[in-house]
Amino acid sequence: MDVRVLVVGFGHVGRAFARLTALKGSLVERRFGVRVKIVGVVDSRGAALKPEGFSGAELLKVSEVPRSSVCFSEPYGVCGLSLKSLYDSVQPDVHVEVTPSNYVSGEPGLSNVMFALSRGANVVLANKAPLALKFDDIMGSARARGLKVKFRATVMGGSPLIDTVLSLRSHEVKKVYGIFNATTNYILTLMHESLIGLDEALKTAQAMGVAEADPSLDIDGWDAAAKLVILARLLGLKLNISGIARESLSKVTLRDVVEALKRNSVIKHVAGFDALSGEAWVKPETLSSDSVLSKVNGLLNAAVIETDVCDYILIGKGGGPVETAHSLLDDIVSITGGLI
Repeated sequence: MDVRVLVVGFGHVGRAFARLTALKGSLVERRFGVRVKIVGVVDSRGAALKPEGFSGAELLKVSEVPRSSVCFSEPYGVCGLSLKSLYDSVQPDVHVEVTPSNYVSGEPGLSNVMFALSRGANVVLANKAPLALKFDDIMGSARARGLKVKFRATVMGGSPLIDTVLSLRSHEVKKVYGIFNATTNYILTLMHESLIGLDEALKTAQAMGVAEADPSLDIDGWDAAAKLVILARLLGLKLNISGIARESLSKVTLRDVVEALKRNSVIKHVAGFDALSGEAWVKPETLSSDSVLSKVNGLLNAAVIETDVCDYILIGKGGGPVETAHSLLDDIVSITGGLI
């Protein structure tokens, strides 16, 4: 079966998804009978559209176009179209939302997602903000229309955490906590291993492309808090991002790191929630060396899920463009019924 896909947001993740579809589209079709046809890619200035679907070679070519310039790519570029006009032109079955996260208003992702649902398109998200702010509204709109919303790329997108949580249908989940932000974990790892201050570690992370030019969403805990909301909502808990106590990583000094090491401990930026008390937090914590989380370094993330049956621990990649792109493609296949 053919699945027509519109990709809204064409930064690192959107381009990685286009390349992945070009390179693995034939594998997906062979294994699951699903032909993923990207019919449009959209950035802040316009779009490149091909209603019959781009070929693999065309996707690789458009993924090399400079940022915010796909509307100038020949012969399919169109500048300044509204989302309504885009939908009228290509009529997608699946809307992939990979715009940047905005935890104040949720825009433009929130409006994009709600519009997609109103036009009968299933939705796959890497952008966490719409779900963190309006989870119930989005899922309610999808249910009312018989549509699906998938978002395994939003939390530990390089690892199957969302799938794991969804599989615990008969478990009573008591507590979920872990390291959910790769940027802060990378910075803390540098501070501990190289004995440097946060500013120097941040500059290194930025030079490596691990941290954004404005790292506040990571450093101040917004990214991890949004992930907690999504995990909690999957478990039926009414956690709001405004109700999560956040402590910025910026409070951690080199002296704090040295003192922790003297005590055979490390500092990690830990996020979690207690399902019984409703307490939720993102904060630097000093962990003993025998803690599982103390051994999770670099760009790895980790989640601990405590239940009435047993505890589950998942350690893996938190994201990255390639890993996130795989989660997006997996979700598309899942929507079509190609996966169990």
